[in-house]
Amino acid sequence: MKKKNKQYINVPNLFTAINLFCGFLSIIMTLGGGYANAAWLIIMASFFDALDGRIARFTGVSSEFGLQMDSLADVVSAGVAPAVLVYEFHLRSLGNHLALGAMVAFLPLLFACFRLARFNVISHAEGHRADYMGMPAPMAASTIGSVVILYSHTEWQFLLRFLVVLVPLVSLAMASQLTYEGFPHFNIRERGKNRFKLLFMFASIICVIIVPEYTVFLVAMVYLSSGPFSFVKKLISNQRYQEKPPASGDTIQPSENM
Repeated sequence: MKKKNKQYINVPNLFTAINLFCGFLSIIMTLGGGYANAAWLIIMASFFDALDGRIARFTGVSSEFGLQMDSLADVVSAGVAPAVLVYEFHLRSLGNHLALGAMVAFLPLLFACFRLARFNVISHAEGHRADYMGMPAPMAASTIGSVVILYSHTEWQFLLRFLVVLVPLVSLAMASQLTYEGFPHFNIRERGKNRFKLLFMFASIICVIIVPEYTVFLVAMVYLSSGPFSFVKKLISNQRYQEKPPASGDTIQPSENM
């Protein structure tokens, strides 16, 4: 019988607690009018969320408790925090209809809970996967936050209209069956897709240091688009495979009795 890990206080759970704390601080910042700082805290929370699972698997201290705590923390940092942020930032005045703004702002919280519950069920049944079914909730929250950050820096008015469309879009992406790439392995010797993801990640980190407001927005849009892009690419590949005529060597000739 496999021995269960009953160690509740460890490094991965500490990172999960930091993720939760960032979400809590983001809500406080939002209520105080510090929208850009609140959005950055949501992105920081997603960073710590990405670390806790990797550290747990690397150190061999993965546990059911850690999985459940991670999901509960994400409900706050990737569900409640972005919902409150987007409502206070813009949606509360959406057409002077508070109810409509509240309903749209509720979508990230609703679908984040759905996404996290589904992830737990799949993880329990199939174990850890290299990719994700549906957009991960922390990335969806960071995508919403990236628009708030860019608007706070540029004050481009079209971003407010874009935000109204983006919120339902990322919410549906969380509940979809689109495939999204997971975190790359830190192994430069591994060729193919992993090496490309590593290079993209390091390039993004450098760009965030130089031009953070624009980079987080562009990276979020690229990641959001990657799910539908992979779906279309897969459809085209399957269609080409079905339309490809069989090679002459693949035809089965009837045998002759000698």
